[in-house]
Amino acid sequence: MICINEKADESVLWEKYAETKDLRTRNQIIERYSYLVKIIALKIRGIYQQYGDVEDVVNEGIIALIDVIDKFDLSKNVKFETYAAIRIKGAIIDYVRKQDWTPRKIKNDVKQINNAEKELQIKLGRKPEEKEIADHLNMDMQEFNTIITKSLNSNILSFEELLGEANLKESFDADGYELPEYAYEQKEIKQVLKDSINELKEKEKLIISLYYNEELKLKDIANILEISNSRASQIHSEALGKLEKSIRLYLQDKKN
Repeated sequence: MICINEKADESVLWEKYAETKDLRTRNQIIERYSYLVKIIALKIRGIYQQYGDVEDVVNEGIIALIDVIDKFDLSKNVKFETYAAIRIKGAIIDYVRKQDWTPRKIKNDVKQINNAEKELQIKLGRKPEEKEIADHLNMDMQEFNTIITKSLNSNILSFEELLGEANLKESFDADGYELPEYAYEQKEIKQVLKDSINELKEKEKLIISLYYNEELKLKDIANILEISNSRASQIHSEALGKLEKSIRLYLQDKKN
């Protein structure tokens, strides 16, 4: 909890930087808000682990934080933490997108795996094991698991980008200042997500809950549900697709 004196000190820092643009003062502000970068980087670590380490991602977040600080206007009634968090998360996602990211190839690879699974199920009269699918496609298990992981990460990134877009477009004006109806619109988006989650199938709800609320890895979720990694990833992706559709419909309605 921030005490009154700390809030007063913070206001003094902002006022001083607004007047002088002194780098030493800016560094003090960066130090005060750097926790935001670390929280966001750790929270979405699962979607960038194969592209860079936490330090690289934190550096990108710090760059975004500096940019937000430089553009911050004390005369506007803006909650700095909220706006900064959205910008930092967006910057991290943009960074991940640039790291050897090939969505089209991922989709083709996943489609190939799904087709092979259907063919083998007909041929074997049962659901094939992941090793059987990989063998059928002349893949080793490392390549197979990499495709599954990239597919899941691609869907998560797409969903995170959409949420970020919703937050920025619906909550801030063209100059980046918070709109008065911010709280109401955020409440609406949360309700849309809640309603959409309630409409998911039971296994989809469970996987979403275990992944986001319990922060379990996909491999652990697959073990708990006694299904393959690829099946867990498929269910997760289908659930995200439904949630994404609900958000897009909400945004479309807001435009009309």
